[in-house]
Amino acid sequence: MAYFKNTRFSGIAPGVAPRLLADQFGQTSQNIDFESGRLVPIKQDSDTYTLQNGARRSIYFYRDTNWLEWSEDGVDVVPGPIPNDTNERLYFTGDDYPRVGTVSSMVSGNSGYPVVSYRLGVPAPSAAPTIAKSGTASTNETPETRAYVYTLVTDLGEEGPPSAASSTLDVTSTETVTVTMPTSSNPSGNYFFSTNAKKRVYRSNTGSNFTDFQFVAEVPYTTTSYTDSTASSALAEVLPSGTWIGPPDDNTSLYPDGPMLGLTAVGNGVMAGFSGKRFCLSEPFLPHAWPIQYRITLEDDIVDIAATGNGVVALTNGTPYFITGTDPAALTPVRVDLAQACVNKNSVVDMGEYVLYAAPDGLVAVSGSTGEVVSRGLISVDQWNSDFRPTLIRAFRHEGTYVAFYNDGGTLGGWVYDPRASEAAFATVTLSNEVRGGFEDPKSGQLYVIEGNKIRKYRGGSASKTLTFKTKKYTTPSPVSMAWVSVHAEAYPVTVKVYGDGALIAHYQLSESSGVYTQSTTAPSGIGSGTLREPIMRLPATVATEWEVEVSGAVTINEICLAQSMDEIRGS
Repeated sequence: MAYFKNTRFSGIAPGVAPRLLADQFGQTSQNIDFESGRLVPIKQDSDTYTLQNGARRSIYFYRDTNWLEWSEDGVDVVPGPIPNDTNERLYFTGDDYPRVGTVSSMVSGNSGYPVVSYRLGVPAPSAAPTIAKSGTASTNETPETRAYVYTLVTDLGEEGPPSAASSTLDVTSTETVTVTMPTSSNPSGNYFFSTNAKKRVYRSNTGSNFTDFQFVAEVPYTTTSYTDSTASSALAEVLPSGTWIGPPDDNTSLYPDGPMLGLTAVGNGVMAGFSGKRFCLSEPFLPHAWPIQYRITLEDDIVDIAATGNGVVALTNGTPYFITGTDPAALTPVRVDLAQACVNKNSVVDMGEYVLYAAPDGLVAVSGSTGEVVSRGLISVDQWNSDFRPTLIRAFRHEGTYVAFYNDGGTLGGWVYDPRASEAAFATVTLSNEVRGGFEDPKSGQLYVIEGNKIRKYRGGSASKTLTFKTKKYTTPSPVSMAWVSVHAEAYPVTVKVYGDGALIAHYQLSESSGVYTQSTTAPSGIGSGTLREPIMRLPATVATEWEVEVSGAVTINEICLAQSMDEIRGS
């Protein structure tokens, strides 16, 4: 006799014919968490915070206290790598040029954070210093030839590259040199030069084999001259910032591809970003310094980057790359043997040991120098591009799953890729509001999403969404009449629909109170409500070769069974 039973459930595989699906797969899997293998409904979202307006598209939870918000799409935020930083620096890209802010500048006042932030990077002075000597030259020593440079230092102690060198003077130890640093050479723009900013003076010191500029003095930023009488033997450290330029910014003459985007922490105090084909790295623990020799040019424009265990994955509009190495000055890009471009920056999600992103042929995972289309065999290319909206999604990580939302001309939807169970599962998600952005808190793993003018905790509510699961098409060698359907759930009500050869033959709702089950019937007509001792319902007499069961409810469902006799169900 024919008998079909489901006790383990998975997601959808629309690329497989419904009658050829494995038993655990469904034709519909909506609002379901598959981690336990049962049909568990996901929770509703819950309100967390009210934004300044309904146009915000990027958020970040700062210091476990303050929500920062931007109207720009895809702002990437990285906390500073500096130990014991009392300024609690935060770095971000995607809001015009790369920026840095502090706790005192960004969260001053009561709302509208970040309030103030600054241009990331420190410029060189625009003019060389001038020098003049005074005093009487010693006739008992050979003069040394000196030149001077100076650097600018922000209120945060970030030192920039040096000015051009001054002219030279021959000086003996009995003479002093006045170094003039004109105010007109100070840069304009949104740099953090305020009451604590400085200038540092360096002078050349000739040894037996080389000449370096060594530290002479530090003076306030507003000081325009310094008189140097320091002995050569007393000079301090060699100028460290000769190559410390800022990241690519909005200077289109230098960076025609635009400001650096995709700011990412890659470990050991190093940050990474990109502009066009150019992959950029910072000095370790010095996020304001982005030397040119730390930049790599790839063959294709970079769409986004993500750090993995031992390197950085660069997703491009061509082939992905894995960039690896221990020294930012000697990194090696390795082309991943996978011809799958990234079609959407907002689809890129760091899953820990690998990166997921939307490609033309499906959802792609890249780990190190290898990659694969993880949706292959489950979703056809046509279905992927028409039903899963890869170019429109905004994707995030939530408790080990990949969650994607879209708004296709007012049609709202979403889907989840869940790799946690024994087999990966795709499920769809219903939306009431557009999700315009989000943030995963790395400390809690909790995902927060932007809906309207609210930040909402994803699946943070107490009420469950209504799940829907439709089984595969169960087929029999010859037409049969299935007489019973049972649905065992943790609670009720549950709506049950049974199809025979594609036609709806039964539409019931099963509820329960004090151990008594009540069946309410929508189809077929003419059958009234009745009570049952067990969650087992009789089907109308129908002969068919293809059978399907659809269940829905805001409850956990453990088992679905379709049988020709009551004994089959009870004995299973």
